[in-house]
Amino acid sequence: MKTIKLKNKEVIPVYQALENIVVEGRKPRRGKGQLQKQLSQKNTEYSEDLEEIRSDFFKKKEDGTFEVNGDSFVWLDECEKDPHLKKKANDQIKELNEEEIGIDLVEHESKIKSFFDALEKDEFTGKEGLRDEDFETLMEILEEAFEVNEDKKEEEK
Repeated sequence: MKTIKLKNKEVIPVYQALENIVVEGRKPRRGKGQLQKQLSQKNTEYSEDLEEIRSDFFKKKEDGTFEVNGDSFVWLDECEKDPHLKKKANDQIKELNEEEIGIDLVEHESKIKSFFDALEKDEFTGKEGLRDEDFETLMEILEEAFEVNEDKKEEEK
C-alpha cells in the first residue's frame, strides 16, 4: 500500500506549493486536486487537535475563540506563573507539529502518480508564490511514496 508520509507542520507548506503549481491534463490535475483534498482534511484534524491542547492552557472568550494579547494567546490563570505547565503546553504543541501522518494513496494512486510524473518531467508551471523550499518538501514526500515502492517491486522480482 502506497502512503505519503509527512509531518503535521509540513501540511500547510505542501498545500501552498500545490496551490502555486499549474499542470495540464485531466489526470495530473485530478491527482493534484485529490492530494489537496487529503491535505485539507489532515489540516482540519491537526487544527482540532491543536485547539484541544490550547484549551487546556489558554483562556477563551465567551464566543469560544482564544483570547489574544498582541500576537500571543493569554495563559489561563493557573498556567500564567507555572513554568512547568508552560513547558508542558509547548512540548505538546511541538509533539503535535512533529507527528508523522500518512495519506493513503490506494484509491487515487494513478492520478497522484500522474501528477508526480508531470512534476518530474517539468511539465508544469509555477506561480510567483511557489517557494522553492515548499516545492522541495512536496517532491521529497512524493518521491518517497513512489520511488521507495518502485524499489520494493524491483527487489521482489
